[in-house]
Amino acid sequence: MAEARRIEVDEGRCIGCWECVELCPQTEGTQYPVFERGEKVPRVVNPQSCLGCLTCVENCRSLALTVDGRRWEGFVEPRARNKEEAIY
Repeated sequence: MAEARRIEVDEGRCIGCWECVELCPQTEGTQYPVFERGEKVPRVVNPQSCLGCLTCVENCRSLALTVDGRRWEGFVEPRARNKEEAIY
């Protein structure tokens, strides 16, 4: 079995848009999805399924995700500097 990646969802920043769940290639239609919809924020349920592609991190509009300590370091706009800006 693959080594589990450390995937963290910052609940204080997450706006519950579910884009990480929808865009993850290892979630939709797989037996062991990385994410599932939680009550308010995504839940990481199978981190060992993560490919480390960072699709979730790159598309998180509230900058709430990290994978193995890596967060989005690219161009920040139009991504949010805070949670309020992420809600659009």
